This record gives sequence, C-alpha cells and structure tokens, in this order.
Amino acid sequence: MTSSKKAFPLHRRSIIALSGLLLAFAIPGMYGCSKQISEFGTVLSSSLVNQASPKYQFKVGERLTYKLDYRNVANSDLRALFSDLKQGNNSDPAAPSTFVNAFENRVQADLVMTVLEQNHDRAILAYRLQNLTVQITSNGQSIVEQAQLVQKDLNQDIFAEVDAQGKILSVRFDPSMSSIAQSFARSLLASTQFVTAKSPTSNTWETQEDDPNGQYIAQYRSSFDQFQKSKLRYVQPAQKPRGAKLTPIITPQGQLSAKFDSKAGRLVSLSGTETQNFEVSKKKIGQSETTLNLTYLEQNQLSAAELATLQKANTSRQTKAIALSYTISEQESEAKIQRQQLGESTLESLSSELDLLEKSSDKAQNTTELYLKVKALIYVRPETSARLAQRIIKSKPNQSMQLIVGALGAVGHPQAQAALVQIIQSHEDWESLSVLIPSLASVTAPTSETVKVLSDLAFHSSEAQIASTAQLALGTVAHNLAQSAPDRANSIADRFLDQLKTAKSPDELRQNLLVLGNAGLSRSLSSVTQFADSPQAEIRAVAISALRLVPDPVVDRRLTQALSTDAEETVRVEAAVALGFREMSPESFQSQKQALQTDKSAKVKLALLKNLWQVQDQFPEVRQIVKQLAQGDESQEVREAASSIVSAFGVQ
Repeated sequence: MTSSKKAFPLHRRSIIALSGLLLAFAIPGMYGCSKQISEFGTVLSSSLVNQASPKYQFKVGERLTYKLDYRNVANSDLRALFSDLKQGNNSDPAAPSTFVNAFENRVQADLVMTVLEQNHDRAILAYRLQNLTVQITSNGQSIVEQAQLVQKDLNQDIFAEVDAQGKILSVRFDPSMSSIAQSFARSLLASTQFVTAKSPTSNTWETQEDDPNGQYIAQYRSSFDQFQKSKLRYVQPAQKPRGAKLTPIITPQGQLSAKFDSKAGRLVSLSGTETQNFEVSKKKIGQSETTLNLTYLEQNQLSAAELATLQKANTSRQTKAIALSYTISEQESEAKIQRQQLGESTLESLSSELDLLEKSSDKAQNTTELYLKVKALIYVRPETSARLAQRIIKSKPNQSMQLIVGALGAVGHPQAQAALVQIIQSHEDWESLSVLIPSLASVTAPTSETVKVLSDLAFHSSEAQIASTAQLALGTVAHNLAQSAPDRANSIADRFLDQLKTAKSPDELRQNLLVLGNAGLSRSLSSVTQFADSPQAEIRAVAISALRLVPDPVVDRRLTQALSTDAEETVRVEAAVALGFREMSPESFQSQKQALQTDKSAKVKLALLKNLWQVQDQFPEVRQIVKQLAQGDESQEVREAASSIVSAFGVQ
C-alpha cells in the first residue's frame, strides 16, 4: 500500500496469460492448469495459388478432397518476463517447466470441402476432417487424452463463408465442439487459405487475411506454374484494448509454395515451412515453426439428397459466425478459467471446508486450493459474495477471514466490493482493518460505495493507523480509476494536493506525498516535483518515489538526475526503484548503467541490477555487465545477486 512498495509492470494475471500464449504455439486453445492456452492460436500459415490469373470456381454440390499433413514445433522461454522472480531461487521444482517449454503437435487427415451455396461474390462451404489423427506433445510427453478429445470433436462439419477470391470470412462450429478443437480447426482452415487477386494484372499482389494469430498482410508471387505466399507482417491494432497488459509482436518468416489448376479453378498442392518469432515488451519469448503439406486427391459430386442434408444442417446451425482471427475476450477467458477451477464445488461444500479450516490448529497448512475455489465461486456466482461476508462479519482475523477477504478483493466485481464494505463497516479494530482496507483498495474498478467507505475511514477515523492506511488506499483507488473515471480519480487526488499545500509538518508532507505517489496522476507532477528539491533527504526521497507512476517523460529525466547527483543514499535508492516502474529508454539505460558501475551503494546497485536485467533482451550488453559484477564488484551482496542471475539464466 505504501508508495515505496514496487508493483511490477507485469502482473501475475498477465504472466498466466503469457504462459497460455506460448502454449498456443503448439496446442491452440488448450486449457490446463489456470490458463493453459490463450486465444492467440497455433501459428499456422497458408499458401495456395495458381498459374496465370488464378480464379476459384465454386460449383454447388462439388466435393474436393485433399491429403493434409500439418506439423508445428514451438519453444518458449518466459524467464525474461518474470521481473519479480528471485534470482537463483531454485526451491520451486516446477519453475523450469513454468518458464521454459517445448511443444509439438501434428494433424494428419483427409480435408473434405463441399460447396453448399454460391453467388457472384460469396460461397458457403462445408469442411470435414476424415481419417483424422491428432498428436499433441508437451515437453517430450505425449498428451494422449487431450489429443483424443480434439480428434473426436473435429469429426464434425464446419461451415464457412468465403469470398470470390477464396478468403475465409467466417466459420461456424457445432455448439458441442470444445474451444480447444475450434481453435485447432481455425488454425487448420487458415493454413489452406489462398486468396487470389481481384484484378490479376501482375505477377505480384498483396492481400489482408487472418489466422488465429490475428490479421496479416500477405504477398503472392507467381513464377511459371508455381506460386509463393509470404506473410509480410501482422497488423497491430490501431488502439490497444482497455485493460490489455500484453501486446505480443509476431514476426513471420519463410514461405509456402502452391500449384493451382486454372482450368478447374481449384488448388492442387501446398507445401512449405514458416516460422514466427514472438516478442512481448521487446523481449523474445519464443519461436514456432510450422510445416504444411496439402495435396489434392479427388473431386466428387454430391447427390441431391446428400447436398440437401448438408444445406439443412447449415441453415439450422444457430451458433455465432466468427473470423479465423477471433480472439476470446478477456472476460470469456477468465470465466472459463474460473468455471474450470470451481468444478463441482458449491457454496455449501466450500463452507464445510472453511469450517474445517477455522477449527484446524495447523496455522501453516496450504490453503491455496481452497482459496482458488472460493475465488472461482465468487466470480461465477456473484450473489454468494454476501453469504460469504456473513461468515466473517464481526469476526477477528483468522485463516478463514483472510482467505475470503483476499478472494473478494481479487475478484472485485460490485457484489464483492459491497461484501467487503459490509465487512469493513462491522469492524473498528486496527487488526481487522489492516487486512480489509488493502483488499478493498486493490479492486480494479472501484465503485462509489468503495470510495465513500474508504474516505470515511481516511478523514474521520480517530485511530491514526486506520486513517493513514485508508488514505494510502484512496491513492491506489485514484490510480485504478484514472482511465475509466478520470473525474473521480482527479477529485480524490485534488483533496490530497490541497492538503500537501497546507501541510505543517514533515509527517504531513510525507503522508500526502505517499498518497499522491500511489495515485500517480499527471496533475500532481508540479506539486510533487517541488519537494524533490527539499533540503530534507527524507522528503526528497518520498517525493522522488511519488513520481514513479506519473505518465510524463519529464519524470524520467528528474529521476535519472536524482540517481546521478543526489548525495544521499536513500534518495538514490528511491530514484533507482522508481525507474524500475518506467519504460526503459536508451537515455535512461545509459544513465542507469553508468550509476550501476560507479555508485558506491550496494542498495542502489541491487535496484539498478534488477532494472537492467529486465531489459537484457532490449540491451544485450546487460549480460556482460552482470558477468562483470558477478566477478568483481566490491560489494559481496551485489556479487552474489549477479552470480545468481548468471547461474539461473545461464549467462554466457
């Protein structure tokens, strides 16, 4: 809750999502522990083309069969993203598999495509995978059960709308098909996609297409009877979605080659290999390689009865049509995770487990599983929040109370906030409120009721500890409201800015600076900055820390100035820690590198070592700097910290 406590830019939830993204290289849409697969999809590609002036001929009732052989190999390494990882801590045996993984899957089948409807610019196709085998491997171990489930689900018709050039506009799946199998299917269909030129006036053309990784620009080239397709780049969204913490950058390489029968108006063959490099926050997190072979086998004409049956199945399917690049929303994804975590548990069954926890004399027992289930219950069934609150109203802090309060704060929907408010209003003691206030402050979308109860405690509590903690909580609330409700955020900050101007003691100055530091709003920049030049080192240190979240480039210059020129160690430490919250620019990197090599304080160096290691992919020279510190820094503490990085990450 205090401004000196570092809140790492990548939150645990983001890291879980990333872990899913990397798994998606090889197993699209798969869910395992927590979020095993996000909706970035398997990295599949396509390339089909014709000789001179390729053009599709979609004939109603025509069925084309292709032999499909698809293989994807992916490697991921998330260690660079774990900025809060304690270097050299090998106590967790699961850590290596959490950060470094290798995946492979293979799909072999007869891909059957049937034309159901056709007009001048659209066609409706039915796809089916026959004689199908699916193999999924994770870290060298075959995932047989998952592969069998996917294989079973993929033995269903998939309906797609395509345009005259062959671009798949949307697909519709059977409602019983799992999200895992749907993601597989979208990836495989994307791999067969070849888009012709609307006006074939040259041997080269570009199109915008999509696959499970997103929309991309593809370039086609013709040479004699061969065509090559290359993905030039993925199209980044014009505006980052609200709340998105991770923006993967995908760099495609390689190409696929195809033959196209111009006379028959159909694809003949497709083969090739493509790779995709994935980066997040300028850090490489993995690579995927896809090899694809698709060969035309035969053409048949459906009977009138067979065609009518398929057409009826298409018109009667009520599921939503989605694009190949469809990405499950964060809300849908989170809901799936929580439903899976909850399983068959109910309020009644979890209440029994909580009763046993309260009666237990073992204060060190592992309650993680119970916490996750209670959290899932609150998420999936918001109305249970009030029932859970009733269990701990007026109770003293214990394991059950801490578990429920933590779960309510983690979910943070309006019902959970209302429950926390009710619990807070039933307590007046510092022991309880020291747990309750931070949980309420942590919610991402604070309600008016939340702001009111924290304000009452902040400005009307007779106990100094309670008032101080509630004020710091209001700073965090203002920060969480900054994007969604800026007027409400500013209203909170303005009250503390006014108090800062009239503060009569160092303690009052410090408290208001801490609150404004938690808020991190631009409107506090000038007021806070003036105290960064205070003759009192303690006030300077707090003011420097209070700048860490303010979104203004002038802050970086002010922090690096304090880092390099302030005579007091405490100020330089706060400057180094504050810089860790900010995007690393080349200028900031040079300043921090210089300070790391010249500052005499071990505390300053440790903070800077942490900052620089987070950007070692962006600035490769960091690895050499770390090796030098490990070998010869004058501080034993710094040498040990650098040595643990060298050992844990295999720095060469």
